[in-house]
Amino acid sequence: MNLVQARRQSWNIGIVVLVLILGFWRINQLPQFGSYEARTFILGILPIALLSMGQAVIIIGGGINLAIGAEAVLINCLSAKYMAGTSFTTSVFLAFLFIGIGGLVGAITGWIVSASGIADIVVTLATSFLLVGVAMFVMPQPGGGINQGVADLIGGKDPNFIPPLIWLILPLLIIWIPLYRSRTGIAMYAIGSNKDAAFLSGVNVNRTRIKVYAVGGLFAGLSGVVLTGITLSASPFATISSTATLNSVAGAVLGGVSLAGGVGGLAGPAMAALVLYFIPNIMLASGIDPAYSQIITGALTIFVVLVGGLLRKRTGKT
Repeated sequence: MNLVQARRQSWNIGIVVLVLILGFWRINQLPQFGSYEARTFILGILPIALLSMGQAVIIIGGGINLAIGAEAVLINCLSAKYMAGTSFTTSVFLAFLFIGIGGLVGAITGWIVSASGIADIVVTLATSFLLVGVAMFVMPQPGGGINQGVADLIGGKDPNFIPPLIWLILPLLIIWIPLYRSRTGIAMYAIGSNKDAAFLSGVNVNRTRIKVYAVGGLFAGLSGVVLTGITLSASPFATISSTATLNSVAGAVLGGVSLAGGVGGLAGPAMAALVLYFIPNIMLASGIDPAYSQIITGALTIFVVLVGGLLRKRTGKT
C-alpha cells in the first residue's frame, strides 16, 4: 500500500510540474496575463476536465465508457433546447434535472454491461451511436440557448474566473470525496484491482459497477450543462462526441489513472485537462499547425501507459 500511495503522489507531482511548465510557456506567449486570461484557461478546460473525471471513476472501477462524450452531447442538446428563453429558476431546475438524466443514462449503461456480460468497450461504443442519434433528434441543427443569469453563474462575467473555478472544484468536494470514503468507493477500487477477489470478499460487483457508471454519467451531465452555459448553444455532431471521449480517456490516463483499474484519483485528471488544453494553444501561438498536437498528445499518452505498465510490473501487480 505504501508503494501504491507513493507512486500515486509522485504521479500527481509530475502532472503538477508538467502543468506549471506548459502554463509558464503559454503565459509567456501572451501580451499580458490577468483575471481575463485565467478565466479563459478555466473555461477552456472545464467541460473536458469534468468528462475526464467521470471517465476516471469508471476506469478505476475496472471499466471504460466510450459513450461518455455522447452522454455529454445529449445533455448539452437537451439543456440548450429546453433552457432557452426560460427564467432563472426554471433553468436551474432543468440543469439539475438534466444532470440527473446524465446519471440515469450512465446507470442504465452500467446495468446493460453487468446484465449482458458483454465487454464494456462494445456496449458503450454501441450506446454512443444511440445517444448521438437521440441528440440529433432533439436538436437537428446547432442552436438553442440558456438563461443568461445561469450562464453567468457557470462561466462568470469578465474578468471574474471564480464561478468556473468553483464548477471545477465543487464536483470533487460533493461527489468524489464522499464516494472515495464510502463503501462503494472501497468496492470500486476492489473490483478495479481484482474483480474475482472482490466478489469472493463479498462485494456486489454488478451493483458497484452500475453505481460507478452512474457517477460517471453525473460528471457527463455536468459537462453537458456547463458546455451550454459556456457556449450558450449546443451541437449534436458525432465528431464532438468522439473527440470528447478520446480526450476524456487521455485526461484520465495522463492524470495517473491506470487502465488496468484500481489505481488513481480525480485531481490528476482535472490537472491533465490543462495539459490537453495548453499543447494545441502553445503550438498555434508558435506558428505550428495545431493538428500536430494530436500526435504529441497520443505519444504522451502511450508513454504514460508504458511507464504505468512498467511500474505495475515492478510492484508485482498483474
